[in-house]
Amino acid sequence: MRTRFTLAVACVLLATGCQQRLTEEECFTLLDKYVELLLESDRPGSVPPDRLKLKSEARAKANRDPAFAECSDRVSRSEFECAMRASNPDGLEQCLL
Repeated sequence: MRTRFTLAVACVLLATGCQQRLTEEECFTLLDKYVELLLESDRPGSVPPDRLKLKSEARAKANRDPAFAECSDRVSRSEFECAMRASNPDGLEQCLL
C-alpha cells in the first residue's frame, strides 16, 4: 500500500512539476496567436499583408519588453496549450491568469 501511494505521488509530481518550459519561439507563437485573435475580433476585414505587418510589429515590441523575456518562466505548458486552443482574445487571456 505504501509503495502504491509513493508511486501515485511520484506520477502526480512528474505530470505537473516537470513539464518542459516554453521555448522562445513558443512564446512568440503565443504572441502571434494573440495578435491574430485580436485582429479577427477588432479588424475582421484586414488583409494578410496588414496582418503580417502587425504581427511583426508586435514581435519587435516584445523583443524590447523585459516582461516578455520572462515568458518561458511565467507561462506553464498547460497555460500555453490552453491559450493555443482559444478561439477569442478573452479566452486566451483567461488561460494565462
